[in-house]
Amino acid sequence: MADTRIMLASGTLFDLANPEGSELSLYDIAFGLGRVCCFAGHTGRFYSVAEHCCHVARLVPVKQARAALLHDASEAIIGDVTRPLKAMLSEYRAIEERLEHAIADRFLGDDTEGKMFAYYRMHTPEIKAADRAMCAVEARELMPHAAGYWEGIGADPADVERARRIRLQCDKPEFATMQWLRAWHWYGHAEEEAAVQAQDVQPQAVAA
Repeated sequence: MADTRIMLASGTLFDLANPEGSELSLYDIAFGLGRVCCFAGHTGRFYSVAEHCCHVARLVPVKQARAALLHDASEAIIGDVTRPLKAMLSEYRAIEERLEHAIADRFLGDDTEGKMFAYYRMHTPEIKAADRAMCAVEARELMPHAAGYWEGIGADPADVERARRIRLQCDKPEFATMQWLRAWHWYGHAEEEAAVQAQDVQPQAVAA
């Protein structure tokens, strides 16, 4: 039987056939995403999936930012597969989705909401729209010009205009990894502050 395990940067052996039972750290995710180049590596400059995720997180509400950081997390384990090739590989999407579920359960899961909700937190309409907008901007700045080709992404013009205000750093892998980890911790604190503020503005119950 073929060995379905791969070794991660931390030295952990991750079993692709059993992602739910495998160890996975935020460091492994950040490390992998920092070294995966968007657009299958055919960019004018190196541009990591880690940086892309950080920019997507900036375009969504704070409470969705951590989920946005993880929306491409599976690529830290199985690499970045282009959309046309992914559509041609019938089994790939099932493997990717199972891995995404495992990642969502581990880092976004909440026992009060159920496991399926954790997965869908990474695929909300807001995150999908921000992802498409950043992809459109990244293609314009980093890829060869091809009239009409990138329109197929389907990004909303208003979202693209917002995304254009973000400067692409094209950081080296090690810097992109640290940027992703810093964003994860920062958004965690921001979520907590937002939750506290929301409680503070709740109307006080009227005493009987």
